[in-house]
Order: sequence, then structure tokens, then C-alpha cells
Amino acid sequence: MMLYFCRMPLLYLCVLLLLFCACKHDNDTDKAPDGSVSRFSINSSLVTPAPAYEANAVYQFMKDNYGKKVLSGVMTLNSFDETNWLKANTGKEPAIMGLDFMHCNRGYNWYDEKQTVKDAKVWWDKKGIPVLCWHWRDPSRLTESFYSNETSFDISKIDDPGSAQYKAMVADIDYISGLLKELQDLQVPVIWRPLHEAAGGWFWWGTKGPEPCKKLYRLMFDRMVNVHGLKNLIWVWTREPNDDAWYPGDEYVDIVGRDIYKQGDHSAQRAEFSLMNSLYKSRKMVTISECGSFPDPDNLINDAAAWSWFMPWYGDFVRSSTHNSADLWKKAFASSYVITLDEMPSLKRAGN
Repeated sequence: MMLYFCRMPLLYLCVLLLLFCACKHDNDTDKAPDGSVSRFSINSSLVTPAPAYEANAVYQFMKDNYGKKVLSGVMTLNSFDETNWLKANTGKEPAIMGLDFMHCNRGYNWYDEKQTVKDAKVWWDKKGIPVLCWHWRDPSRLTESFYSNETSFDISKIDDPGSAQYKAMVADIDYISGLLKELQDLQVPVIWRPLHEAAGGWFWWGTKGPEPCKKLYRLMFDRMVNVHGLKNLIWVWTREPNDDAWYPGDEYVDIVGRDIYKQGDHSAQRAEFSLMNSLYKSRKMVTISECGSFPDPDNLINDAAAWSWFMPWYGDFVRSSTHNSADLWKKAFASSYVITLDEMPSLKRAGN
């Protein structure tokens, strides 16, 4: 064989060498040039047509880091309560801060309706990324609850545009759209996570099965994007186990989240990560959108579980060693695999 190769023209040898390299590349597709895992085919653009510059910048930043690093996050209840606690106890703050529209549009005289908008703007100006969810209280106003065992609000009326329930849902969506529009006018992007944990059934939007919930999600998308002109949203669907029938569709979802509460479990949740990548064919970034105990970064690296971010819930989930010790927070924030606020680049348009 060696003698045969020696007699071949140089051009033929070059062709064979190129073919060999191509075959080697095909067998090595799990590795990127920098050694990181690149087994994903993440959608290159957001589902919102012509998205705002800032929303696209955040998405591309997350996509560029997917499989290489994880963004740190924390949920808050009151303005910067948990980010301030982490700063005081670790010297650093997370890149992502979670906020909630829970108290908005209810007429509470003790609540500032614009607080969520103000907090998101402050965080963005600090180079952080705001994530907003909505514990959507009973649209009928018969109760102040969002739990299915405390309100009988009927989401199935999504099929009846003439019903009071349908009109109440649309009115609430329009109100929240107004707050999101204020953020758009301020050039603040939002990772938007509505109707979370629907298939769990504990919220009213999950009480009538997948079809009404999907219709409500798609109605919300249509009104926010096409009626109110919101271009600053990155849309997140929060998955529950065995909820394939609930998924709104690839054309409505940018990222898929999973809320995981396993006390004291700091594993990488590798099985769940692998399952979600299989379900969504590695086209959607997946994330631990809420958690009790967050993964130890060493486990994330060892298991190649490329979650986009992790976000412990507020209160004891952040501060109690039962869920996450101060030492683990310090270790995570010191890890080169974990992105903290001080490591975030400016994702604003030049000059803003």
C-alpha cells in the first residue's frame, strides 16, 4: 500500500488527504474547535419577526455561550432582595434576575404598578438580563388566586370570544403588553416566560388540558407581537413531564425551560437535559428556568449538561443551606464556567 501511494501523482494524494480530513470531521462533530460540546443545531433567529436589536443581541449571546458556559440567575420577590443578598454574601451578583407581574393590574394600593418595569430597566443598565414570569391571578377578579384549587376560572372559554372570561383574559394580556411596551420603549429586552408549568395542573391555565392552554398561549403571542408590536421578547415555554401535547409549537417558542425542585440535589440533571434535547431535536436552547437547589458547576461540566441558565426561587431557596449553601454560591460564582453580572458584556446598541 505504501509503494502504491508513492507512485501516485501529488494531486491525487492531496485529494485523498482532503477526503480523509472530511471523514475525520464527520466523526468528530461532537466537538467544537475550542473543545466545547457542539451537538446542537439551535435556531439562528428569534420567533418574533424583525426582533428588537437588544432582544436579538441577548439571544445571540446566549446561543454563542450555549454548551460553553452557564448563566447564573436568581428569582426575586421584592426589588433586588436576592441579588443584594448574594452580593453581600459572595461579592458577586448573578447575570439573570427573575421578576414577576404577579401583583400588576389588580388595583393594590400598596403596590407600585411600574415596579417591575423599573427593576428590569435597572438590571439591564447594569448589563444584566431580566426574566419575567406572570403568576396570572384570576382574570374574572372573583378571587385573587392563580391556583386551580382556589379559583374556578374557566380557561376553556378561550373558545368563546363573546364570553366574559375570554374578554377578561384579553384585557389582562393587553394590560401586561402595555408594561412590556414601556420596556421596549426603554430598549430593554425581556426573556418572557408566560403560562409556566401548565401541564402540572396547579394553575388555572392548566385545568382544562392542553388545547385551551395552547390556544391561550398563541392568542397571547398574537396580541403581544402582532397587535401591540412587541419586538423585545424572547419567548420561553416551561415544560412539565409528559406534556408533549401542550407544546405551543416551534414557531411560538425560542427557549424551553424546566422547573426542577429537588432539595439538596446539585447534580447536573443530565437525564432531563438529554430528554429535552431529544424532544426538541436540539433546535431550542433548554434551561433550568426555576429550581430549588442549583447544579454544582463541576457536575455540569463533567456531565456536559449545557443548560443555558439556572435560577433558584427566592427566599429560603436562595439563602438556606438546606437548598443552596453560601459556599456553593461562592464556588459557582468563582467558576470559569458560570457567567456572573460582572462578566457580562454590554448588549446594548452602540451609543445607548
